[in-house]
Amino acid sequence: KFTIAFCSQKLILLSTMDSLLPFDHQLYSLYMDDMNNSQGFYITPSEDGSALVAGVRPVAGDHSGDDHRERAERAARFAVDEHNKTAAGEKDLLEFHGIMNLNWQPTVCAMYYITMQATDSDGEPAYYEAKVWEKLSSGYKVELFRPAPYCLKRIGN
Repeated sequence: KFTIAFCSQKLILLSTMDSLLPFDHQLYSLYMDDMNNSQGFYITPSEDGSALVAGVRPVAGDHSGDDHRERAERAARFAVDEHNKTAAGEKDLLEFHGIMNLNWQPTVCAMYYITMQATDSDGEPAYYEAKVWEKLSSGYKVELFRPAPYCLKRIGN
């Protein structure tokens, strides 16, 4: 696996063996296209497993014991609760059902980019995006909560 890093005003690619490799402008361009088009919610994983240092990266699979997935589910539930606190009426209340897509970004703790399914008070399913910052000492902060413009199909159950 490789990691991209900044060093002396130049971008370099670091391998796990600490050898330097040339920066792949095409991979970086694809990553930035994903970031600009989806605001971090849909990032295509690289074929070689490389990730940008401090960049947004996908959480693969649906592993029930995965720490990121468990923490992200708590963050998603927190975002729905915060939405419900500010809902205009009972019809706007949501019930969380599950994470459809998950990306995370390492920060002082973590920033989660969550696409989730929730139902309204009529039982109608809908998809929402939440950008939730997990703070080191003070819990969660919802940076963004909105209807998802589209949602990728969930792979597996």
